[in-house]
Amino acid sequence: MKKMIITTLLFMFSISIVAQNDSIPNDKPYRYDSSFADYWKTVTFKIGGGVLLPQGKLNDYFGISPLVELSLDFPVTESKSLELALQFVIPDQKNGFEYQRLADRVETKATFLFNPMLRFKKNFSQSNSKKLILGVGLGASVITTDARNTDFFDTSDDRNKYEVITAFLVSPSLEYAKTFKKNNEFTLSLGLNYTPYKIEGALQEDIGSIALTPRLLYSF
Repeated sequence: MKKMIITTLLFMFSISIVAQNDSIPNDKPYRYDSSFADYWKTVTFKIGGGVLLPQGKLNDYFGISPLVELSLDFPVTESKSLELALQFVIPDQKNGFEYQRLADRVETKATFLFNPMLRFKKNFSQSNSKKLILGVGLGASVITTDARNTDFFDTSDDRNKYEVITAFLVSPSLEYAKTFKKNNEFTLSLGLNYTPYKIEGALQEDIGSIALTPRLLYSF
């Protein structure tokens, strides 16, 4: 499962690189250096915060948790873009869950959660100062736990000190963006994270898979 997720993320990253190159004007003659520099001026960096609101079964294990998001938005066309995003969450865990190790099972809790993803976004508005954007993110959700890896003292490079849960992530979102002077932009976003954690195989119980992520982002 982990190898599949890593392969998927690398594939999506390669798509974003291709999209960047395709968006550079192809009129000749032109200097590649200046064209690439001009394109990077259109790339938007966003930073913001919000909360993770667990739904359904996930709400039995996690409470409302603070969330920080960082992202880079790469324009593809006037109305479409690709966004590389990272969400960091400090989980407020209500109840522990059972983790299956090689030799035994252990009750554990999450210590940190982060979600790397690639979003495909489309702007449906016609105004330059206001945008209504629909996005679909694909990536992974990674939970670090307080369960000690019993093989930590193994000399292999792929051994971690603590157990980690990794699952596939799908995240649709709806955004309203308002642009002010000097291209400063505030974005109000509502996302839904779907992550079937039990598929990973290490969990012995279904802890749920759905969380809402309302966020406020600032870009410059």
